[in-house]
Amino acid sequence: MRTLILGAAAAAAGLVSWNAATTDLSAQTLEEEMRPTAGKYKADLQLVSLDMPDAPPEIANMMGSMMNREFDYCLSAEDVEEGYRSVMSRAEQGDCTYQRFNASGGTIDAEMTCNADGREMRMVMTGTGSPTSSDVTMTMTGDMGMGPGSMTMRIVQERVSDC
Repeated sequence: MRTLILGAAAAAAGLVSWNAATTDLSAQTLEEEMRPTAGKYKADLQLVSLDMPDAPPEIANMMGSMMNREFDYCLSAEDVEEGYRSVMSRAEQGDCTYQRFNASGGTIDAEMTCNADGREMRMVMTGTGSPTSSDVTMTMTGDMGMGPGSMTMRIVQERVSDC
């Protein structure tokens, strides 16, 4: 469960360890203003909601303390070469496929399904993006390792300097 959820959080954060196996980037419209700029970013990740009916109540507290955090990360020129679609899928764990992806006109709207460790998760990502910032809310639904559930996270990112 932790790997799948952390992988989803990393996708929202735009981290850069490539593991997605079936992501086709050819369908993305690469508008220049919708490509993140390489550099160092400050990110604020917040757990908005968690619904895991079959999990012990203390799981929500553990998830909140694990997810609610600020961190910095760097994106290289190579990382941002193919736009937001590529950046958002790089840290995903397992075999992931986009059902839809649109990053244009300052908005991001995507849906991805990932299979990891025999479990399937559906992720819907909506928000705003520019070359130097993004504000994305991601809702995950599916088998979270303790039965069906859902989780919503929000990540706000801003470029702060060169790496």
